[in-house]
Amino acid sequence: MSNTKEAGTHHTTASDFVGTWKLVDYSFLREDGTVEKPWGDHVVGYLLYSAEGYMSGNLSPAGRRHNVEKASRKRDYIAYAGPYTVEGDTVTHHVEVSLFPNWLGTAQLRYHKREGNRLILRTPPIPSGDGVVAVQLTWEKVVR
Repeated sequence: MSNTKEAGTHHTTASDFVGTWKLVDYSFLREDGTVEKPWGDHVVGYLLYSAEGYMSGNLSPAGRRHNVEKASRKRDYIAYAGPYTVEGDTVTHHVEVSLFPNWLGTAQLRYHKREGNRLILRTPPIPSGDGVVAVQLTWEKVVR
């Protein structure tokens, strides 16, 4: 008699995401293997997943300046929310509200991986002005 489920394997479900997660790293992974930290080493943010199937994410560099002129602003704050679904190694955020109008109504796919109390989310490869990049965000579970 063989055991069809390997010891230590776990099928990820939406309930594995439920809770509050604090941002600890925001990196760009380039095609050539280099890692870039566009917001530096100090970032702030929270990602919330509810048991009802909704998510909300807010993140920015820790030293974000509020009086920067509009012309010189880069994307230095990300905020969006909506329902989420989990399938295999992906979680999809179905955007219903967003700081970026072009994200409204989109499905933001993220590959996920758990390492202890950390959740690592990575975007699919995204064409950028200087090549292709995947954005990787590392979140740590908030426990009170």
